[in-house]
Amino acid sequence: MPSKPWLGAAVLLAAVCSGAAYAQPNWQVLPQGQTKAGNPAQPSWQPLSPGSSDAAKPSQPQWTPLLPPAHGSGAAPVLWQPVAPGEKQSLPPPSGQTPKRQPPTSQAEAEALINGLGPPAGSYTTLIRLGQLPTANGLETGNDQIIFQQVSPFGGGSAGGSGNQNYLLRGDFSLNETLQISAYYTYADDPLYNAPASKPNNPGNLWTIYGGALKGRLAGGKAWQWAAEGALELFSVGSGCGGQGKSCTGGELGNANIFNDSGQKVWTRNIVGSLALPLSWQATKQLQLSFVPAVSWLPSSQGSNQGGAGEFFGTNISLGVGANYRPNAQVQLFGSAMVPLGPGNNSFDSNLVYSRTPILSLGTNLAVNPRIGLEASITNGFGLSPSTAILALPSSPWQPMLSGRFTWTPGAPDSKSPNYTARQASLALGGLSVNTALTPANGSKQFGLNVDSRGNVFGFGGVSVSNDFQFQVAAGQFNGISPQNNFISTYEGSGNRNLRFGGKAMVMRPTKGLPIWTGGRISVGRNYQASSYQGYLFFESMNTWEATPWLAFTLNPKLAYSGLGTPWGVGISANIQLGKSFQLIPEINAVATELGGTNGTNGSLDLRWLANQKTTVDLYVSNAAGLLDMGQLLGNSQVRIGTKVTVTF
Repeated sequence: MPSKPWLGAAVLLAAVCSGAAYAQPNWQVLPQGQTKAGNPAQPSWQPLSPGSSDAAKPSQPQWTPLLPPAHGSGAAPVLWQPVAPGEKQSLPPPSGQTPKRQPPTSQAEAEALINGLGPPAGSYTTLIRLGQLPTANGLETGNDQIIFQQVSPFGGGSAGGSGNQNYLLRGDFSLNETLQISAYYTYADDPLYNAPASKPNNPGNLWTIYGGALKGRLAGGKAWQWAAEGALELFSVGSGCGGQGKSCTGGELGNANIFNDSGQKVWTRNIVGSLALPLSWQATKQLQLSFVPAVSWLPSSQGSNQGGAGEFFGTNISLGVGANYRPNAQVQLFGSAMVPLGPGNNSFDSNLVYSRTPILSLGTNLAVNPRIGLEASITNGFGLSPSTAILALPSSPWQPMLSGRFTWTPGAPDSKSPNYTARQASLALGGLSVNTALTPANGSKQFGLNVDSRGNVFGFGGVSVSNDFQFQVAAGQFNGISPQNNFISTYEGSGNRNLRFGGKAMVMRPTKGLPIWTGGRISVGRNYQASSYQGYLFFESMNTWEATPWLAFTLNPKLAYSGLGTPWGVGISANIQLGKSFQLIPEINAVATELGGTNGTNGSLDLRWLANQKTTVDLYVSNAAGLLDMGQLLGNSQVRIGTKVTVTF
């Protein structure tokens, strides 16, 4: 059998457990392998030629380990290899190595074993931020990160829609082992969460930030680290612009702003900055504690040349504390608190009274693999840049909010390829209104176009940046939804244009004990109809079971979170292979709410033609309002006939 030095730890598991088929060998110590996090390097293996001195049965290959190149530093336990009969035994054999099964007998078996194992624990990095609080941890060289984050209240408040959302796009880049540089952009444009009683209407509120930060390690060792992070930002502040539902992006005049009684918009650009000195201590192998003194330089007033100066936040010195508990390589639980000490303030209420409010965060970070990280937390912190991280939600400082963060580390190790069969690769295309859990393999690109008989038109694009994750963007226009109600017209009304961004992650692959694929998908975006301009968050969980080589079932709970309500339901589908080139896909979405009307529950029947390895064509009938996100949870009184073409390359 040809040599495969990358077969790795899966074959180690098989070989160690397989000695029932051959005589118990002696053992000798291999040189120690190391990883940066102190975890043992996983040995690679290659088969011995039949008839060699170490092979007990010439007809069946045995295996010997090859140590991969070490990287980083840290202690590692002893690794072992068998020695030929008759050679001197340098150390006793390791205990507990009772063989239980045969070694792999083919390359295919060995590859199947290794694909069942995830990346080594040492390839997962610790958090460099705990919510809004920075830690002293830095990026490893080559592990640059791209981050997208959104924070939003659980209700719309006076702002309506899905509430006061703030968005962040950030890049962190490692210059060397001790220095990293960051660039970021944040955007929030909703009216205030609580309308000020002293104003004739709820003022629009715009915060945008362009900024950069530099973070460097000052001192430390294995047990503790001390670092400094400085930031410089352009903070644009707009207040006014016509109130409810109006953004501050144009030259509009409004009836109220929060700074003076001019009846006009106040618009200012401010140079702001911050400095943090985080100290992080590795208290135990699983627990890290951080202590962070910091200062943020923000303006103390706005609008001095636009109708009169009004109070703003000012300079704040703060003390932060945080904890990060890591029960295993892929899960990290964290909490943090930032306490402003003044002399300025970091919040104001619906009476426009400024005060100091602690910023609290509690959340969980899940690494799908070392390349893809997903995070969710509860916080009252609204600012997403280093200089504004100390700020609470404008007009409602104690309002709990949901923060979602996605982290992509392109240079980190990926999960092993799932080695899809042709059938599984077709399942990774998803369904129509019921999604599947499988994701296209790393590097795959997809484009799709969907039209139906009542005028819906949608386009889709996807890029797989990991074997377990696909970036997605979708856009289109809804038409012909009947009957209408306030909820439907706000989000999916006729002529309404929607733009959605998101991603799909495969979080679990089949095992002998649990033979299902499990994944999750999240998307954000809004309706760009001038009369609405409202956004919502869509989340779904997918669980796919291959019952037979020709039959697969999917269970697909889903919800759409918005300021007008949260429709939710459960999708159920089957994928039936009809010969080599066709599949029949029946689907139903059982909707639990009537926000979309009494016709919320809907069904579809799809005939899929696998035209070739790159192209599929769907022909379907459905009474769903549409195939795009919330459209799956809204019914339609009339049946649509549609087609969808998908190209993969």
